[in-house]
Amino acid sequence: MIRDLLDEILGEAWVSLLDLASAERVPNSFTSRGHQKRESDIIWKLRRKDNDEPVYVYILLEFQSRPDRYMAVRLMTYMGLFFEHLIAQGLLPDSGKLPLVIPVVIYNGIGAWKPALELSELIERLDPSAEPYVPRLHYRLVHEAKVPLALLEASESPVADLFRMERSRAWDEMLGGIGRLRQHVGNDESLRRAFEAWMENVIFPRLGLSSDEIPGRLSLEGAETMLAERIDEWNRKLAEESLQKGRQEGEAHALLRLLEKKFGALPKGVQKRIAGAELERLLEWFDRAVTAERLEDVFSG
Repeated sequence: MIRDLLDEILGEAWVSLLDLASAERVPNSFTSRGHQKRESDIIWKLRRKDNDEPVYVYILLEFQSRPDRYMAVRLMTYMGLFFEHLIAQGLLPDSGKLPLVIPVVIYNGIGAWKPALELSELIERLDPSAEPYVPRLHYRLVHEAKVPLALLEASESPVADLFRMERSRAWDEMLGGIGRLRQHVGNDESLRRAFEAWMENVIFPRLGLSSDEIPGRLSLEGAETMLAERIDEWNRKLAEESLQKGRQEGEAHALLRLLEKKFGALPKGVQKRIAGAELERLLEWFDRAVTAERLEDVFSG
């Protein structure tokens, strides 16, 4: 998933300089006293192709409903803690220099991301002579809702499936997404379980399915079957509602014509009442209208 994220979604030139097969997750144990550990912060270590030195990619999964104006400040704090951890544990390269850390923020909200992408944009300026002291930490933002659909459609990776399904708001879109996901996940059991849990706890509730409607330990195949059945049921109900609405509109029109012929122009309140009435009530009023001598008799009782 991380290799596909870097190679297909980010797609920047520096990615080609890394040995993506060397990716290994770094335990997130570098938080210090007073700083809360975040399970959504993930650091991956990759090796350079030319000299095997490490490069760290810091992935921050941002699940907030609203973007954080000071995201760059948070990233600088986390990066400083990580550097302290590397120094204390003696994990620096032979050169003694700090390794490059590339921060990536993945935002799955719908609204636009307006916070600054560089720390320097949050700093008040004093004078051009003080410019060298302005910190310039920059991070790469991946806004799921803004990744081009053409790119996601052309990709054959679970990451693209994840982004596409996160943006789905209709059952038929989700059904097609599950089919593609099954092909791309293959027999990777840990990845399958992760996606199954994600669909059960995030995606299905978003589509209006309650926990009672979702069977326990739902597989990708079971999810695909269940969605297909729900879509058939939904289409059937939609057809029935459409037919019912057509009959209702037809009866309302017929009743209006009959009343106008017998009693002349109708008050707007009567027209509105007829337009909003259910089918059974319209049929009842029509039967009364046939023999009614006054307009009031149609709606009496």
